[in-house]
Amino acid sequence: MYSAGVPKERPRPKPRKRWLFGVLLAGSLVLTGSARASGCAPNPSLSACFDANSLWLPSGKASFISMPDTRVTGVGRVSFAAASEWLRRPVVLHVDSPDAGGRDVQAVGSALDASFFLSFGVAKALELNLAAPLRLYQVGAGTAGIASQSAPPLERNAVRNPRLGLAYSLDDAIALQGLGLRLALDASLPLASEQEFAGERSLVVMPNAALSLRAGMLLMQAEVGARLRRSLDFGGIRLGNQGVIALGWGLDLLDPGRLFVGLEAFALPALGDGRAAQGPSGATSSTRVTYVPAEWLVSVRSCFRRNNAWSLGVAAGTGIALSSETRSSAAGTTTTRFLGVATPDFRSLLVLRFAPAADPESAR
Repeated sequence: MYSAGVPKERPRPKPRKRWLFGVLLAGSLVLTGSARASGCAPNPSLSACFDANSLWLPSGKASFISMPDTRVTGVGRVSFAAASEWLRRPVVLHVDSPDAGGRDVQAVGSALDASFFLSFGVAKALELNLAAPLRLYQVGAGTAGIASQSAPPLERNAVRNPRLGLAYSLDDAIALQGLGLRLALDASLPLASEQEFAGERSLVVMPNAALSLRAGMLLMQAEVGARLRRSLDFGGIRLGNQGVIALGWGLDLLDPGRLFVGLEAFALPALGDGRAAQGPSGATSSTRVTYVPAEWLVSVRSCFRRNNAWSLGVAAGTGIALSSETRSSAAGTTTTRFLGVATPDFRSLLVLRFAPAADPESAR
């Protein structure tokens, strides 16, 4: 038996620079579409066909790390970004062993990811987003390490699923100072390496809405949505459709954009039963699983100059053990709390963005 868990506006840059970044992103997408492998074969109870990194970083303008701004890229303008992430112990299984307490198998012990983003203002208030994420390095036992401690380790790198998205800003339509609303539809395309924990074998669609409220130096933001996917079982957990809930609070401590400090949290609660199908057991009469992967992050972001389109942000945070498994038997009831699958116990990020204002008057 095993279970998942852990016990004045700056002149626009020369076009050639944007074309260079576009070529790099396009190259990543081509690589994504061609680098398919057969290492992620479905398993009835232990399928590793999912991404070990559950955080979808925003492509366009963003004050917070995990949520996009409600105002999108201006018509005919381009925003781009590059990000790196380090995740510690994102996928860990607790398995039975001769030891009384069992043992933990680090299916993915640590991972270093990089992502490249492009956003195009295709019409007024309408933005097209592209993302190309990569796994530069990872270590772990993989699923083979559950049955054997001498099994070959994971591949050292992998290509993750690219993402496409459309976003529409209602800020101008609402026309209330400080209030913003953004509606979007994002999709993760199953074109990446079919290696363990690199990408899913089905399309993942995420409709979402972001709401923001600014009062002086304070910025508050919330995002709600859903990730709709083909479900699979992994370590006693059903990975299927999930909700998306995120909240953030931030302060502009200096001139607008010069120093922004944010605190945010996000969760992906299961939309349905979080427990995988189980066979009959004489020892356990009933099992209830509440599956809510969650994390929190603290971030610092700064523009290089006041109202500059360039910004650099750093962030770090941990997982939140909101998931639980309750087992009832003749001996009593026990509840175990754990981090969700693809939720690291520690995450750090570095994000570089270029996001020009829609027009000189909208620069902040």
